[in-house]
Amino acid sequence: MTLSVRELKELTARLDEAALEKQLGAFVLVQRPLPAGVRTETLSTRPIADPSKPAKPKGVFDFEDLWVATLPPLSSLDSFVIGRSVDCDVIIDEPTVSKRHAKLHWVGGNATIEDLGAANGVFVNSVRVKGHLPVKDNDLLALGTTHMFFMLVGTLRRRMGINRSG
Repeated sequence: MTLSVRELKELTARLDEAALEKQLGAFVLVQRPLPAGVRTETLSTRPIADPSKPAKPKGVFDFEDLWVATLPPLSSLDSFVIGRSVDCDVIIDEPTVSKRHAKLHWVGGNATIEDLGAANGVFVNSVRVKGHLPVKDNDLLALGTTHMFFMLVGTLRRRMGINRSG
């Protein structure tokens, strides 16, 4: 499922954190805007252009205008593939992303990311992944020129300004 932060905010406000996690899963991927001049037709995560808003200075973005990629709730042991191929769990249609670029592993509430041999690599907070690397809440993932935040559902709620817990 892919929604903008703005669209997801309404659902988030109606559910407590446990109910939201049951609905969305333990974490989401929130795309960070791409550098100026980089064109993408990302299917799973993409910034929304709003012509009614004035242009923001370079490097400034509105969190509510970002897209959130969610996956079905995960079991205690799960993994999914991110890449350009239509058989990936998260599809990023961007030429700098490999067909099968990376795999996120979820084991007992902890995440790691694995580079699947991508030509442009996988980075976590600017550190190149060799093998597996742990991924923590609010880490910045880079696959080619696509950047996204790995965010636990509770952090997403707080970033939206919703602090109510169930």
